[in-house]
Amino acid sequence: MDHSGTPIRFPSTANLYVDSVDRSSGSSSDFTITKQQNILAGFFTRLGVVEIVVDWCKYNISSQIGNNTLTITLASSEVYTVTLIADGSYTVAGVLDAIAALLNEAVALNPPAGGANFIITNTPLGIIGGGEQYLACLNDVGDTPVDFTVQAGKLQTQLDLQLNGGVATSANPITCPNLLRYKYMDIVCSNITYQQGLKDASTSNATRDVLYRWNFAWDTPAPVDTYGYPIFQGYQRFMARRYLSFPKQVKWNADQPIGQLSFQVYTDDGQLLTSSNGEFEYQMTLLVSEQ
Repeated sequence: MDHSGTPIRFPSTANLYVDSVDRSSGSSSDFTITKQQNILAGFFTRLGVVEIVVDWCKYNISSQIGNNTLTITLASSEVYTVTLIADGSYTVAGVLDAIAALLNEAVALNPPAGGANFIITNTPLGIIGGGEQYLACLNDVGDTPVDFTVQAGKLQTQLDLQLNGGVATSANPITCPNLLRYKYMDIVCSNITYQQGLKDASTSNATRDVLYRWNFAWDTPAPVDTYGYPIFQGYQRFMARRYLSFPKQVKWNADQPIGQLSFQVYTDDGQLLTSSNGEFEYQMTLLVSEQ
């Protein structure tokens, strides 16, 4: 009796390296790579992203985003609007310190009766806080509380400052701030995914076949700033690498080479990632294999 088995070999594999700086035209979020010869030729039937590196230096606070101003109104009717002068990459602590300083500069130019002094504190008006910080206001006479309201705006929403239905308060808690510009970005290449029989799906209104979705989140708990708020990935410049043990497998026609590649990067609002307000590049390794 012959007990010999059927020889099994692993499929042949190759790597396809993609670097956004190799683009022939466009920006890192919308570009084309063209070479004199085919980029990839051979009898492969599967492609999958196994590694991606992102070099991110996009601002999370800027006039383009519209989240660089904050307006407050004192109970005595004075209105102060402050603008973070420099677009940039801010932590929550950095924004709060800048807001307090700018509000006090504005108050010095147009002081209310009794004066006003804005501070960031976790023990507002002698009351022990719940762990978060407060934007508080005191006057110049015995540090008496001064009531104010925060007007609606994008920065107010991101800082989680409460509107309180227009009711004035002397201490506004900053409970769950989030200054992320984007929650995620999708790297798309229809030159690769168009043959894909099994299409991607999403609960979002914008659905595309995606090579890889980069979620702006650290693999470990986020570091914290001087006020104890998380520094989420994307607040400041970072370079991070992710290796995918189980990549998405993209079907490919074995008789067809890859002659040109066009890549786009879309954000969580379904729009192309803007090429302004800082820099962004990425590299990918795609594993190419037989059936």
